[in-house]
Amino acid sequence: MDIRRVRQFLMLVETLNFSEAARRCGVSQPALSKSVQKLEEEFGGTLVRREGRLTHLTHLGHTMAQHLAEVERASAAAESAAKRLSSGQVQPLAIAVMCTVGPYQLSPFFHEFQVSHPDVEVSLHDVSAGRIGDDLLSGRVDLAILGAPVAESDRLRHTPLYSENMVMACADDHPYANRTSVTLQDLSRQPYLDRLHCEFRDTFMAAALRENVPLQVSLRSEREDWIQFLVKTGRGVTILPEHSVVLGGISTVPLDREDARRNVMLAVATGREDNPAVRDAVAMARRRDWIAGSS
Repeated sequence: MDIRRVRQFLMLVETLNFSEAARRCGVSQPALSKSVQKLEEEFGGTLVRREGRLTHLTHLGHTMAQHLAEVERASAAAESAAKRLSSGQVQPLAIAVMCTVGPYQLSPFFHEFQVSHPDVEVSLHDVSAGRIGDDLLSGRVDLAILGAPVAESDRLRHTPLYSENMVMACADDHPYANRTSVTLQDLSRQPYLDRLHCEFRDTFMAAALRENVPLQVSLRSEREDWIQFLVKTGRGVTILPEHSVVLGGISTVPLDREDARRNVMLAVATGREDNPAVRDAVAMARRRDWIAGSS
């Protein structure tokens, strides 16, 4: 489909006047008529009817006008992005963030990076642990931030960023909210909200099974926002990383376990640091004092 024909047809839709539409498009009226006819041949029906000096759209014309307006907007956006990229005005940087990694520690880092790199357009992608390795190696993303290393390829390099405790989350008015710590036995006495995407989940569930502590799972979900909302409204408790809480009204209590801790890291595929934006982001992450810079 010729985008020029699309734009000429949309101008006719706006004016409902062949002479005025042709003038605005900088073409002759016969050329505009021929362009509309070509579209009608492609769509297999009449788009515009003329009745004397009056021009109106058919039902097909109205419907196609809505769809073609979307086509024109997408084309204009693509042209604009291409110009910006080819002229060096902007550098794209796609970063996969494991869905269990919260924004508390990362938001200041992204802000500092964007302030120092205004020409870099950062896009963050919510990705599950199982997809991150493929997305990095295929080039769909440039970097990844994750809570467990991707071990299936020696082409991936991991840089530790910070570590965080796994904590119990409950509503502020929950009986456990003011405790200094909780045990698996404590959790087994409460409705448990199971976070299916958590990379710590298998370890935690295996420990509960091994220690013969049955959990009362009341709901399972891949949606972190749903789990936190249910925690906030008193529907149960869950285990999550301490920096992943994004809703108010939630209290966190440390687990009384030495193994309840995870490391958050940055992953990049070898060779990808040829990209200046990738190289600078990795270097900034390595230099950063993540503990001091989290506030």
